[in-house]
Amino acid sequence: MYRISPFTPLFFNMNSDTSSYPSRYVQIFSPSDQIMVQVIAQYESRKITGKIINVNTGTETEINWSVWSLNSHDTVYYYVITSLSEGYYVVDINGIESDVFRITSDESVLKNTTLIQYSMKDNKSRQDGVFWISDNQFFFDWRAPGGFMDDDWSFGVTNEQYTDSDYNVSEIYSREFTYKSFTLGNSLGCPIWYADLLNRILSCTYVYFNGERYIRMESSVPEVNKVIDSRRSYVFKQALTFVDVVDNSESDNIMKIRRVDDSTFRKVSNRLLTV
Repeated sequence: MYRISPFTPLFFNMNSDTSSYPSRYVQIFSPSDQIMVQVIAQYESRKITGKIINVNTGTETEINWSVWSLNSHDTVYYYVITSLSEGYYVVDINGIESDVFRITSDESVLKNTTLIQYSMKDNKSRQDGVFWISDNQFFFDWRAPGGFMDDDWSFGVTNEQYTDSDYNVSEIYSREFTYKSFTLGNSLGCPIWYADLLNRILSCTYVYFNGERYIRMESSVPEVNKVIDSRRSYVFKQALTFVDVVDNSESDNIMKIRRVDDSTFRKVSNRLLTV
């Protein structure tokens, strides 16, 4: 048998809910985004085929899979979609088509999205996604509608104080922290599977929102904040905590999520480097 990894940032499962109209939002990627498609096969004898179909022209491009054996019976087929011409596409894997997605370099469109990049520290935590292949770490790229709003910041502190006999108070220990809520969805909303994917992504060791690392706040999950009238389309809120880590592994991660190819790197602002 085989399965398309649920960490793949494209949607392949048909929605059986016909109670209302589907969301009008069309998934967006930039030409420089690294859209990792993974298929994990177990004792599978059938050939895994894949193609990228340009919806406008009907042109089909066959996917030339890279293949890596996890063990004697599990194999991962993977391919990174990048540098596509602008247009609308679907991916077909063994006859199963993804939802339509758009490739655009229009900054007026991309500025309303957030590039979310995610990976694990190893391959031991999950059986449905592969993040290390031949000792090389891979990050998935998913571009989601929405971002961080100033109204969704909250603040807190962990501290310990001492009060002497004269009621003078002094601070023994204090560490501040900031919570932010990520808004997933725009005026068109987004399909329900966006929240499902975001919840899954936040189980990863490393998650970056436009180059800044966050983790979910305690056990918070995406919550419906708004339902678009008469459509299966939603806006979600997800509470996050900023991860303030500066070490060698973090520097390595920043370089990995910036890489487009051997000679091209995406620009990103980060406390470790600004280029």
